[in-house]
Amino acid sequence: MYYLITYDISDNKTRKKIEKLLSSYGYRVNYSVFEIESTKNSFDSIIKELKEITKDGDRDIRVYVLNKDVIKNSFTLNSRDIFDGKELYF
Repeated sequence: MYYLITYDISDNKTRKKIEKLLSSYGYRVNYSVFEIESTKNSFDSIIKELKEITKDGDRDIRVYVLNKDVIKNSFTLNSRDIFDGKELYF
């Protein structure tokens, strides 16, 4: 399963812990956005650790569950591949 995890954490220490945790499971796609491919058990561990890190307050973390169709239809916009043969539907 695929997950997109975003966060907005004001405390630097907490933010660094979250960054380190998420970096160990997936990769950063934006400053506070990570894409993660994970099994259900591993994902449960991630959520447990996130709850532990943020238990004392600052807790603006959003998790989006992405299915294979969403991943298949996702793309990166940049100067080289913006219309790389794909039809864009907005």
